[in-house]
Amino acid sequence: MTLMLQKYDVPRALSLLALAAASGTIMALPATAQAACSLENGYADGLVSYVAEVESCLSVNSDFEARSETAIFDATNSQRARAGVASLNRRASLDRAARAHALDMAARGYAGHDDLEGRGHIYRMRALDRQVLASATGANVAVLDADASPAEIYEAISADSANRQNLVHDGFTDTGLGIAKADGRLYVVQMLTTVDGELESPLPLQVAGATNITPRVNQNYFRTAGWNLSDAAGNRLAGGTMMRMHDAAIDRTDTGYLDVLVQVDADTYVLKGPIVTRQ
Repeated sequence: MTLMLQKYDVPRALSLLALAAASGTIMALPATAQAACSLENGYADGLVSYVAEVESCLSVNSDFEARSETAIFDATNSQRARAGVASLNRRASLDRAARAHALDMAARGYAGHDDLEGRGHIYRMRALDRQVLASATGANVAVLDADASPAEIYEAISADSANRQNLVHDGFTDTGLGIAKADGRLYVVQMLTTVDGELESPLPLQVAGATNITPRVNQNYFRTAGWNLSDAAGNRLAGGTMMRMHDAAIDRTDTGYLDVLVQVDADTYVLKGPIVTRQ
């Protein structure tokens, strides 16, 4: 599965803007978050509870195949070198997202890009990485016998044509891997993402009052044009050219998806950022 750079509708983008004129660390969770790990019915609903349970489950489970994860990472970059494309960075937040999904599949005995509640790879990335600004996302998922070697895992991933394209896609910059074992099976998740920038500071899960948004994009040809906050159905909650979000834009029952708008020449594109809710 691959989702590529989304071009933002320019007339709509301009009208909306006119209207409003390493991550790699474990995030600090609100004190009220419920952190018990129980995967019989999947991860909890609601952004804060979801993230709290994911982090709890990752901290208490040791059934991950870390050596195989590293071997798949190395094999992917070797294949990319042979194809003449740049190596991928391994991003800790994507590791957590991939492991969270692998663990859920292993616990409930299913395979798919979405969990049984319909949350996909992009949701996991945006929930668990509080700084990411990404334009394209891909993922490879496989289930094999528990005694499969890293070479056999990589061969199984590569056997699918869409997976092979993901492995050597020259636009991807970062990856994360999760391999969980249960009931004689290995559940493998490989995430691949084009990270085009980051927020200067991690965005809290819960916003209160006014919150500054300071994006830093990686490419000089991107010019920051503004931001939008949308609900899960894609309805716009807030946005503008001033990089400042206020919690009044989010109802207490809503979740807001942050998009940073960037321009290249006359075109406007969307970089997907973290998900937030209201305190």
